[in-house]
Amino acid sequence: MHDLVIIGGGAAGLTAALTARKVNWNANITLISDEELHYSPCALPFVIAGEIDGFDKISESLVKICEENDIECIIDKAIDIDVVDKWVETEKGERLEYTSLILATGAKPIIPRINGIEKRGIFTLKTLEDAKRIDEYIEKCKRALVVGGSAIGVEIAVAFKKRGLDVTLVEICDRLFSRAFDRDFSEEIEKKLRDNGIRILTNSKVKSFFGESRVRGAEIIIQDKEPMELETDMVVLGTGVRANIELAEKAGLKIEHNAIKVNGLMATSVKNIFAAGDCTHSLSLVTSKPMLSQLGTTAIRQGKVAGTNAVGGYATMEGVLNSLIVKIFDLEVGRTGLTEEDCKYEEIETIVGKAKTTTRAEYFPNSKEIKIKLIFNALNRRLVGAQVVGYGNKVSGMIDLLAFAIQRYAKIEELKNLKYCYTPPLSPAEHGIVTAAENAHRKLMRYIESRKRSF
Repeated sequence: MHDLVIIGGGAAGLTAALTARKVNWNANITLISDEELHYSPCALPFVIAGEIDGFDKISESLVKICEENDIECIIDKAIDIDVVDKWVETEKGERLEYTSLILATGAKPIIPRINGIEKRGIFTLKTLEDAKRIDEYIEKCKRALVVGGSAIGVEIAVAFKKRGLDVTLVEICDRLFSRAFDRDFSEEIEKKLRDNGIRILTNSKVKSFFGESRVRGAEIIIQDKEPMELETDMVVLGTGVRANIELAEKAGLKIEHNAIKVNGLMATSVKNIFAAGDCTHSLSLVTSKPMLSQLGTTAIRQGKVAGTNAVGGYATMEGVLNSLIVKIFDLEVGRTGLTEEDCKYEEIETIVGKAKTTTRAEYFPNSKEIKIKLIFNALNRRLVGAQVVGYGNKVSGMIDLLAFAIQRYAKIEELKNLKYCYTPPLSPAEHGIVTAAENAHRKLMRYIESRKRSF
């Protein structure tokens, strides 16, 4: 009998195992994974780009990690779960009885239905093996087509450009990152990509791929234009991922929004079974509504909560803000909480504060621009979202601070009175978040005055 069995050795699964070991040193913990190496999928585009010197720098033996923490590691694939007799069966025929079970089965790439998609030279990028195949294939290519304008699509497009390829990025929506950023920030991203020689086709979709056994090009349909043929030597599909829920569905666990339904303890609909990572849904900290949060940071947090609760501890997952940051050449773009478009959908009336600031005192050498947008609920003046774009390794810190402000229900007045430090080589005399909050406060006062005048 195993006190805890974990299916999946990615960020959520391994974090759950390591956390469970810290919480309960006496527990018998077993982890099942179909991959021998543990690695960060987020790092894969940067190895391909040549920014990280080799895949060995981002990966290590999963078995070794487990052995060092007194966790049994089985390299195999779980194929069945009996929730009544409480056992897991693997592909190699091993049957493991459990007291508690954690599903951390991750997600798989969405493969669009496109004629010719089976041709050689068309890839997804989710696993280490995917990245190795792409890295090897690049050597014989001069042109690359990337389908999908979200984080993975943009990052691999940048990687290809850094490797010297002629790159085209195709996005079905009218702009890149349409679900993560507002239009003004999408435009900053698109400008940076175009300035660095990446061709962007929005309002476009691939109708088919052509070539014999190997892809040689794609027929692309552009809204309100004639279809065009684009020659290419390779293709990467960055069209999103879908939660791996087949094992959970087969076992009878409740599925909601195409992911495993969990509560704040990361417990599923079946007693003593928990789930974490890309296979689950989350709750928005702002709206309290279910949402997908297939991010590494969410997987780690959920893994900690599931691992704690599965061995008798107590931890909760209060919700997510889907904080995100991407680096596009030297440009950093981050977001947290709701966008203005999200607020319109949720029927939240907003006050938006904007500011331009610099990474250090404006007169100091190498000072660079940063743009900040703060989105407040006009009814209660609370911060509900933020976006930052700029340079100089400043964006991530601002996004983390603003995410914390949302968690603490910070209002316009509180951010207006933020206390901060200053020295010319490191920061400007006026903090950009304060300036943006002041801008929002002035708008709020005008809004209040306009309402008074209307009576």
